[in-house]
Amino acid sequence: MKREPTAWLLLSAAGAGLSLLAAGRVWASVRYGGAAPVELQGGDLAPAVQPLALAALAATVALFATRGLWRRVIGAVLALCGAGIALLSWQGLAVTAAEELAAARSPLAAATRDVTAVAHTAWPYLAAAGGALLIASGVLAVARATGWAGMSGRYDRPRPAAEQRDDKSLWEAIDRGDDPTEER
Repeated sequence: MKREPTAWLLLSAAGAGLSLLAAGRVWASVRYGGAAPVELQGGDLAPAVQPLALAALAATVALFATRGLWRRVIGAVLALCGAGIALLSWQGLAVTAAEELAAARSPLAAATRDVTAVAHTAWPYLAAAGGALLIASGVLAVARATGWAGMSGRYDRPRPAAEQRDDKSLWEAIDRGDDPTEER
């Protein structure tokens, strides 16, 4: 049982890390005639990939600080972050988007309107693979994380007796004129 959360942690961290790494790399290169190529990074073509990867890393850490239903919610957030990363990575492969962004970056080269080549690297595919890993880790967390061990409550402050009373006894104490929040 202890191996499953460790494997999940590695899967989730690998997905977020791969997406984060890929977002900072060159995804496309647009060449206009004889001019130098205009290189476009993942953050240019799909600017939301990096924030989604950071949100997935934060959710990965947060899962171990929660219990029960909240773990399922965090698993769903992870899966949604992964789906967003995968979708945006595929959209970043669009040739027209690369041409438009390159034209905005290098207006003099784009004035020739002579795009000779648009070359994509492997980084958008790796970002999409990272998104797929995050989807898998999110689905796994929704299905299995409620049974995993959580952070220890060892150092939590014990609850005072006044907090352990039921609602009826609290109202009765108020009716008597006692302060139910006062420790005795």
